[in-house]
Amino acid sequence: MILAIIFVSIIFILNVLWLKYRRNSKKKFTIPGVKSSDSALGNLGDIGQAGSLHQYLTILHRQFGPIASFYWNKQLVVSLASPEAFHETRRLFDRPVLLFSAFEPLIGSNSIQYANGDIGRYRRKNHYDTALSPVALRGHFFDIFKRVLREKMILWQLNEGKPIALQAEMLSLAIQSITLTAFGSTLLLGDEKQIEQAYNTCWHEMEMRIQGQSMDSKREIEFKEARNYFLTKVKEIITERRQRSGVDDKCFIDFLLADDEHVLSEEHICDEVITMFVGGFHTTGNLLTWIFYYLAKHQDIQQRLFNELIRTYNTEFPSFEQIDHISYLTNIINESLRLSVLAPWAARVSTDEPIVICGHTIPAGTPIIQALGVVLHDENIWPNPFQFNPDRFNQENKKNFSTLAFSPFGFSGKRVCPGYRFAQYEASLFVAGIIRAFQVTLVDQTSPVIPVHGLVTAPKDEIYVQFAKRNF
Repeated sequence: MILAIIFVSIIFILNVLWLKYRRNSKKKFTIPGVKSSDSALGNLGDIGQAGSLHQYLTILHRQFGPIASFYWNKQLVVSLASPEAFHETRRLFDRPVLLFSAFEPLIGSNSIQYANGDIGRYRRKNHYDTALSPVALRGHFFDIFKRVLREKMILWQLNEGKPIALQAEMLSLAIQSITLTAFGSTLLLGDEKQIEQAYNTCWHEMEMRIQGQSMDSKREIEFKEARNYFLTKVKEIITERRQRSGVDDKCFIDFLLADDEHVLSEEHICDEVITMFVGGFHTTGNLLTWIFYYLAKHQDIQQRLFNELIRTYNTEFPSFEQIDHISYLTNIINESLRLSVLAPWAARVSTDEPIVICGHTIPAGTPIIQALGVVLHDENIWPNPFQFNPDRFNQENKKNFSTLAFSPFGFSGKRVCPGYRFAQYEASLFVAGIIRAFQVTLVDQTSPVIPVHGLVTAPKDEIYVQFAKRNF
């Protein structure tokens, strides 16, 4: 009888503990969000219907607030859209491979994009940070920027009065800059149009995959042809660079070629070169496109910038040091990054342990999206968020928002974009040089410019402008 009572008591206690465990386990994930729309694709179809991940996240956070969840295939994903939430993820280094896997057919499995942990930290420090250091930027990159821009400006002056395809010209500038600085090569110069076409084919396919669309046979053939074109060019660059080792200033590709311990194959080098190339020209080219579109649309702001430029320097281009003192130019670049939401989202993962964000516990291994674009258009942070207003970034006005509210290149420290200084000084020089020499106007002031929010935001259609030589 006593044994029976003891047995019943044990069963009762175990049941109480089990019920308590179940209640606690249900409380572990308290983040609001949507249910999966498809058993295999999750909410990827909803992303496609919204138009892009950025547009989907905008809808999601409007409904659920600064922290929300949805499904990427069968994986639960958490999205954050507030500076306070970003603060809790600022020290995370690792990226969730799942969210970037759609880009693997283009950039390859050896890309830094998929390198986490100690290996990722080593490669980031020894391949990217060293190659794109302030010393290299000041030492010889800046002179390359000036040479590339000078050659372009001569062509524009010869064709003055003719419409200019803005995005094509800005991508061409960016392609020339990245190939000369990161690869020390002239092999791609003159091929910018073919490169842009091949890139657009590849990138469009990657974006379709993020939206859950499978590749049909026609698209697969077009993608393979475009990717093989890239690969052929990259192999030519690698061969050329091996022959010139030690002859020129050391550049990004040289650090890869010299690291036999961590770069173990030709395929690895190719993947990293493609990654650097795509990141180097795609982001900067579209940033420049948006800057000049906004300046052409807002002639009063363009004139104010021109006045600042002629007060600051009286040479063809500003010096490296002078750029830091052209504050309105910096404000214009920052406002262009914000309004265009050039980089709409980033993502991190806490691999080994759960992380608490805004009072919610996120299990280890759960992908965490930083919805940068949602915050950049948050009217509670940015009054009249869709107005182009560079004065938002005046010293006085900057006191009104958190540093993390404006993080167009990711968060400082662990995994901020390694080329952010490169892009800032490159864009600053190009904008200063062009606006000091030319007045930029839109060919058609009434034609709508529609943004397409992929991993980088670009205009849907080409924007046509005119560059008129200034007389002063």
